[in-house]
Amino acid sequence: MAESKQGKRMPAERLLDDDVLLEELRKGSPEAVEALFDRFHGKIYGLAMSILKNESDAEEATQDVFLTVFQKAHTFKGNSALYSWIYRICVNACLMRLRGKRRQETVSIEEFMPVFTEDGMHTSPVEDWSKEVERKMLDKELGRVIKKFTDELSEKYRVVFVLSDVEGMSNEETAQILGLTVPAVKSRLHRARLFLREQLSRYLQEGKTA
Repeated sequence: MAESKQGKRMPAERLLDDDVLLEELRKGSPEAVEALFDRFHGKIYGLAMSILKNESDAEEATQDVFLTVFQKAHTFKGNSALYSWIYRICVNACLMRLRGKRRQETVSIEEFMPVFTEDGMHTSPVEDWSKEVERKMLDKELGRVIKKFTDELSEKYRVVFVLSDVEGMSNEETAQILGLTVPAVKSRLHRARLFLREQLSRYLQEGKTA
């Protein structure tokens, strides 16, 4: 339990409140540090891993994120949810690491965008693979393939996809974290989903990755 202003130890359940947790962090409460770590470590590491695709880099980035949160807790103004602020720190830390390294080659998603005729029809039929996906949802191989295709997205599409479709954030939250407009988030998410849909369609039809 953390110490209150009167010197009494604060019940751990009170630290579940963001405002209380921040207040205790600003006072240097060890219990608040532990509570923050327990609450966010798994999510932050998972997000870092999705962006960096390397366990060592993801762990180092996660440590950097928590160090930054501890050091800058007093600067948080509450203009967004606490988790949004922490996620923003994580995304920035990961992107800085990527920019400091030689970028891993990713595939262009342009060739996977739908092509239409002059009358607005698809030049090739769009296969309905939803039932096949349902049948194979428990297939570990399919999960591996989906991850592979996600990793092939360039960082600007991959980060939006991970925040929106993996972390379950709204377009507004994703835009706030990334410093983008909502239309920009929608556009990137749409293009990422189209790429993944086309890649999965090819995989399910051919039984192999493209």
